[in-house]
Amino acid sequence: MKKFLIFLIAFAFYVLFNLLKTSDRKDHSLFFISENSLYETMRKDGSFGKSIAFFTIDHICSIKKKIKTGEYAIRYGDSVFLILSNMLKGNSIARKITIPEGYTVKMILELLNKNPFLTDEIKEIPEEASLMPNTYFYKFRDSRNSIIKMMKNEMKKVKEEIKLTNKTNLTIEQVIILASIIEKETGLDSERKLVSSVFHNRLAKKMRLQSDPTVIYAISDGYGKLGRKLTRKDWFFESPYNTYRKKGLPPAPICCPGRLSIEASLNPAKTDFLYFVVCESGKHHRFSTDYDAHRKNVSIKEKTLDILTKN
Repeated sequence: MKKFLIFLIAFAFYVLFNLLKTSDRKDHSLFFISENSLYETMRKDGSFGKSIAFFTIDHICSIKKKIKTGEYAIRYGDSVFLILSNMLKGNSIARKITIPEGYTVKMILELLNKNPFLTDEIKEIPEEASLMPNTYFYKFRDSRNSIIKMMKNEMKKVKEEIKLTNKTNLTIEQVIILASIIEKETGLDSERKLVSSVFHNRLAKKMRLQSDPTVIYAISDGYGKLGRKLTRKDWFFESPYNTYRKKGLPPAPICCPGRLSIEASLNPAKTDFLYFVVCESGKHHRFSTDYDAHRKNVSIKEKTLDILTKN
């Protein structure tokens, strides 16, 4: 009897040790797929070795069925109870994906397709600029189509805001088209409204916009990147998107613009600027009101680059 009691006490301690055992691995995450064995998943992960707790849970259907499928954070020292509690509550990891301003739809779809934590094939290719660049949160095994739906909903909200604030002569779609060009022309917040003023002024004077990004979009078949420098020869590329050959705005946006570019499209700076050229630094632009001044700015840039190259 005494030996049996000692055995029971030892067994109880063994069980208690395994139940309270903490993770001996550094912080990481664990995937639990409900169709698989929870015990095998935890054992292969190595956080709790052959914990009897997970083996027991695997054989109690009423508990196992309540565990939510997902990706769970495991921190060094976490107990079996804490991990199980998170699984039962569905406190899985919220991942995030950032869609940069200026990405084209093709670039966004490429980004989503490369993400290993998302599922499903994208059902249909969205229209350009129908997706709003932003940071979106999702969970393991969420569908790519659900991310696209979130982006579409955000863009719909922005268009509703444009309806209320648009004081330009442009339609909502034209505001987005112009914003997409502004987005590609400058990455500086301080310049967006200046760039916008140039294009608004050109449209008012029925001048061609002559925007390089529109040519790049045309030549790259909507991808938005060439992988080489644009040449003067490219300006003659035949396309309705080529604003060197066609007057007015392109037929559709050339990327998915961010909020700041949309705001700049709606609220251009009050200037007489008709031209701008990127500085030798490749960041800022020099603006001018007439072609002679523009040519001088281009000359300054070329001479400075020539000096820098020789040195």
